[in-house]
Amino acid sequence: MTFNVRKIAKTSFIVLTYIVRIALAGAILWWCFGRYNEWKDFQVFHQWNDHYEFEGDGSYEDPYLIQSADDLIRFSDAVNNGDYFNGVYFRQTADIDLAECDNFVPIGTFDSGYMFRGIYDGAGHRIYNLNINANKLESRFVGLFGRLGGVVMNLGIESGRISGDYVGSFAATDGSYDAMIINCYNRANLYAIVRCGGIADNFTSGRILGCANYGHLAGSVTCQIVSYNCSTISGCCNLQGSHDYMVPTDTFNGRLYDCYVGSNDETELNRYIEAYKLLMVNTEDYTYDIMPWEPVA
Repeated sequence: MTFNVRKIAKTSFIVLTYIVRIALAGAILWWCFGRYNEWKDFQVFHQWNDHYEFEGDGSYEDPYLIQSADDLIRFSDAVNNGDYFNGVYFRQTADIDLAECDNFVPIGTFDSGYMFRGIYDGAGHRIYNLNINANKLESRFVGLFGRLGGVVMNLGIESGRISGDYVGSFAATDGSYDAMIINCYNRANLYAIVRCGGIADNFTSGRILGCANYGHLAGSVTCQIVSYNCSTISGCCNLQGSHDYMVPTDTFNGRLYDCYVGSNDETELNRYIEAYKLLMVNTEDYTYDIMPWEPVA
């Protein structure tokens, strides 16, 4: 048997060329897939920016400003339309009354998979008349944030009624290890068919620091801070006498320390402000300014 070396070499070259082309195409597809979410966020941001304009540029030095109920609703719309706001700063500039909003849609509804991953600073302001009824929404998991992957701090929920299957005043659930609720309190009334947490329902990967619940809770499982689990709870105020009222004894396996029994008064929260600051770690990327509370006007 004789071999045509030239023909074999030509065939091998053609085969090798196709292999290289296929490998290159695969590499390009892999790169594009890896950049898909980045591209999607870029597109969503520009779609959002065309519809919702806030003062500021979203940086720590010049955060986006939430100045009214309309701004807060637009902020919720933006997140629920797919903008995670990774690392973006927002600051509330005044107390906000949501009395004209019959049913506030949680920021980052649980079922959508979207979540807020920036930093929302209430700057010592309050939200009044936060009313959420899960029966009129697609999600059974409700709170100011349906799913929170970033930080909310220095914010008080002064009044309202939140009801659903799984309820937390500030968050129904967390969405990342970066999720934190810091120096916040709730006075809205919470009603749950299954679980009801004064600050959050299930915050398994997140941290809750220096918070208090003063609102009425009703449900099959009710706890002052979280009703399922949380990574770390520290410096939080309990009104009912022991840690057993703060978290469920059967599902909570996180860290619970430096919590205390207090009264329904902002001065109780201010007692631990310095402690909160010591507990907080301002990373190279983000800064968290914890501030004392002024009495309700």
